[in-house]
Amino acid sequence: MRSQTFSVTAGLKFLFRDCTIQANGLIILTATLFIFLIDLQLPLGVAAGVPYALVIFGSLWISGTRFTYVIASLGLMFTVLGFYLSPGALVPIETAMINRGLTLLLIVSTAIMVTKIKKANIDMSALMTQTLIDPVTGYKNRHAFETELDTEILRCERYHRDLSVAIVDIDHFKIFSDNHDSRYADDVIKRVSRDIKTNIRTSDLFYRIDIDVFAILFPETDLSEAKEICEAIRKKVAAKADKDPENKITISTGIAMLRSTDNQINLCKRAEDALLISKRNGKNQVSTLPQVVCKDKPLVAAILSRSRSD
Repeated sequence: MRSQTFSVTAGLKFLFRDCTIQANGLIILTATLFIFLIDLQLPLGVAAGVPYALVIFGSLWISGTRFTYVIASLGLMFTVLGFYLSPGALVPIETAMINRGLTLLLIVSTAIMVTKIKKANIDMSALMTQTLIDPVTGYKNRHAFETELDTEILRCERYHRDLSVAIVDIDHFKIFSDNHDSRYADDVIKRVSRDIKTNIRTSDLFYRIDIDVFAILFPETDLSEAKEICEAIRKKVAAKADKDPENKITISTGIAMLRSTDNQINLCKRAEDALLISKRNGKNQVSTLPQVVCKDKPLVAAILSRSRSD
């Protein structure tokens, strides 16, 4: 039921956004035409460039540079047409031509300025995205984890929802990486990342926070349920290791659930302490703080082990 509601809401948001963009464009186009009609009623010698420059700046309202080019082209065309269709002149024709030439120059200059602003915004957005993405796995990094964990903590505290955090570490990765080249080690990181990502819901958040350490945020998931999911992931990774004894890769996991008095530091520290318990107990384990016991279940995708009504 919740997933259906989410789909409808997402569809309405997309439709609203699309309609808003079309409405914004229509307003700017209408303003450009209105400026042209007013210009036709004025004699030559009256400055016409400033209003066209304003609507070009208004094209910042629309993402992408194509619309700016359209508005600038219309401004150029209407400026030239206005020169021939104006009813009369207040100044000598030479002065009127200079006036129109300056108008054309202003339109071109404004269009160049606006497109540069738009491209700078695009580059800035791309740079911001890159700073949140791990280059090896393509998933989010520690910076994104710390930022989004704060957001999730505030959301869960406000609505009194559960939030579990899992810290996942690849066992003996230092020894493994020393025995192989960096490219092969990166392949292992990518493989483990995919195994984790494909076994959690789309609403769960996954990050690579260190060389061989990952983090998972489980919104609206209690400690016992989070442990069942991580156990399923651990078994999947271990099953692949059994098929390739020479490159046996296993993972250890520590999980903690948000308390009313927690902040990011306390919550992550408890998850790391739980991970340390898994390491001390022989690795290839899932531990929680406080400890919870889960019944042993057959190996199934963790994404299927939870109710889809979440």
